[in-house]
Amino acid sequence: MPLRYGVANLHTLHDTRHPIPDTLRALEGMRRVLKPCGKLLFSEHGRAPDDNIRQWQNRMDGVWGKIAGGCHVNRDIPTLIGEGGFNITTIDTMYVPNTPRVLGFTYWGAATL
Repeated sequence: MPLRYGVANLHTLHDTRHPIPDTLRALEGMRRVLKPCGKLLFSEHGRAPDDNIRQWQNRMDGVWGKIAGGCHVNRDIPTLIGEGGFNITTIDTMYVPNTPRVLGFTYWGAATL
């Protein structure tokens, strides 16, 4: 990311993990450009809370990634954001209506440094 350190008030993360092979490195870049009081807003689909859905996500993750541009359906979004150096301040989750449950569990919220 060709921005100086600490110049951004806000960064968004919306289904951006798909083409990015190193999610933690990308989050570190986002953290780097944010001002100390900056926010990360996120909306990402990922790991479902239900065991049976999660098992299917794990089974199909590799195949789905090959046909959907590198998308991973089983990523633990809150853990990744935390490992990227952010503190989640608000988070909501749901299965997106009219979407197969194995693909449709979504997290959205905000995080700070």
